[in-house]
Amino acid sequence: MLKRETVGEVGARVQYVRDVLRHPPFRVTVNTTVEILAAYLRKFPIDVVPVFKSVFSDNVVGVVYPQTVLLMKSRKEELKIGQVMNQPIVVKESWRVDNVVEILISEAKWGAVVVDEDGNYVGVVTLSDLLTALLTREPKAKSVAAVYTSKEEKSRVGFVPAIESVTKVLKKLTGGEVDGFVALSREGGAVGILTVWDFVKSRRWFKGAGKPRPIFGTRVARGESKATGVARVWRVMFRGVSVATLDMPIDEVARYMATTGLYVVPVVDREGRVIGAVTAWDVFHAYLYGPKPGRGDVEIKRAVELPVAKPSLEEVVRVKPVKHVTGLRARDVMLSDVPVVNVKDTYSRIRRVFLNTGSGVVAVLDENGKVVGFVSRRDLLSYIAEKSLGYWKRQKGKRLVLKEEVKPGERAKIAVREGTAGEIMKTDFPTVKESDTVEEIAYRMLTAGTDYVVVVGEDNALVGVVTKDELVKAFRERGRSVNVGELMTPIEVAKVDLFASLHSLLKRINAFELDGVVVSEGNDLKGLVTVDDLTFRPVEETLRGEKLVFFTRSGIKRVTTGLERMRYSKAGTLMALDVMKPVSHVAPINVDVREILDKLIEQDVLPVVDEQGKLVGVLNKMDIVKELARVYITYAMPEKVTVVR
Repeated sequence: MLKRETVGEVGARVQYVRDVLRHPPFRVTVNTTVEILAAYLRKFPIDVVPVFKSVFSDNVVGVVYPQTVLLMKSRKEELKIGQVMNQPIVVKESWRVDNVVEILISEAKWGAVVVDEDGNYVGVVTLSDLLTALLTREPKAKSVAAVYTSKEEKSRVGFVPAIESVTKVLKKLTGGEVDGFVALSREGGAVGILTVWDFVKSRRWFKGAGKPRPIFGTRVARGESKATGVARVWRVMFRGVSVATLDMPIDEVARYMATTGLYVVPVVDREGRVIGAVTAWDVFHAYLYGPKPGRGDVEIKRAVELPVAKPSLEEVVRVKPVKHVTGLRARDVMLSDVPVVNVKDTYSRIRRVFLNTGSGVVAVLDENGKVVGFVSRRDLLSYIAEKSLGYWKRQKGKRLVLKEEVKPGERAKIAVREGTAGEIMKTDFPTVKESDTVEEIAYRMLTAGTDYVVVVGEDNALVGVVTKDELVKAFRERGRSVNVGELMTPIEVAKVDLFASLHSLLKRINAFELDGVVVSEGNDLKGLVTVDDLTFRPVEETLRGEKLVFFTRSGIKRVTTGLERMRYSKAGTLMALDVMKPVSHVAPINVDVREILDKLIEQDVLPVVDEQGKLVGVLNKMDIVKELARVYITYAMPEKVTVVR
């Protein structure tokens, strides 16, 4: 595998097989049963498994591909590997990557055995390893449009309705005729992919159509026909498949395949209809040979990293003289009934508590029931986004797991467990007394960079929490009369382009203490991206067996039953256009801010327009917090912060 220090280099080291070979984490012999091998593959998916003469020997006598395992299991034959293994493709560790790619293309195999110059076994190399090596190069074809496989072409990918019988596609998978199928909805959209790994990990095996099984007095599993008991593709397939577009950079598709081990990516048009697919073989063609005959590159759309410099507190607050006080104190606005989780509770558990309670913060208890920290929605977002756990992708043969972002040429590091509350929580949090004013609470919140402040009693015992929502409600009740234009965040700070990367977008949100940003194309408002929304709209997940949840243009969609509710994510780098949601409300610049605070609480951020309808700013919940903080700065502590006049 490529090491970190080789990333970005295009020298000799990254051109040879020895730099990308791997060692399977298990060993099988000719006497190992297919059943045992299937169990190994469910836990440690790998594209090619070397078969040794004995446990103590490095003499490789054959190989087994996952398709072979599936074929034998579908026949329900209890065979030993020695009876079903294939002749290995053998390559030397000193060979160039290009040569090995061409060999695998000609043989249509997913991997080869690697030996040294003396013919001794040293490891295996798979399609994902070779894709990793190619990521250090510049592809000869830049876009998906130049190399993708259309639906009309005869290729190693199939397209089937999701309601098709599994038995009608199984034969092509087990025989290695295709690498996978794209499952289509009634409208022609991509609702999933079906590969050999979906069968391997399912523990359920299928043996042709067979005879109809009895159904009276038995429960028919969802997705099976009551007449025949035959399972449908949509029951077995992986749902929420990542897709590509014609203008997506081919290197982003290659990176997706290399890190997930999925070698089929559907290609969709602007309406989301499937027009073809990109396979690993198409990606190899792009890197080695360029565009396919009769094809050409199109202009690619690549995510843009926004430059972000964290401003000072004075710049964030935009300090100016304000002496209107609400007269409210912590005891008047605090929440005394805060949801709790245990320090060992997982991310999934914390997320469910947030969704079920609607709270903006949860308290974390240790084994003795003592509060040891807090987790806010922004803390969750930091956990899954800022700490290089950018988004969820599927790793073949496993459940969806958190995947660290990787640079070209690196291998993805897979988190095998979820983070716990003890790892996510903040133990250093701002505190105020019950008698402290709402204005001071807002100031403490801003200086600490949190969305909440903890209230303590006379004996320093924790008695409540104040979140930004409570401060917004306090301002609605007792705040001064002020136009939206005076409080809004300037548009140049809170606006991003459609192609801004999600990573840099989040850096901007955190740097300027924003609740979200507006997404625009030129002067046209396209959507919103908010902290709260992103926290609960991951790309895709089944952590701890939860239902699938996908990004959609209209908000959270949970997959229950029925193909019409399934959505897809993206194979390439996430951008603002991929995660934005529609705008329901806008705020006129001259309206009293208190009149639109209910809409602000509902939408998190409000685009602000002038009399001509031009986008001029964004109103955040944090803008209200900043207004309250200005009162404290200019009225209670004028000597500590310079006032801008």
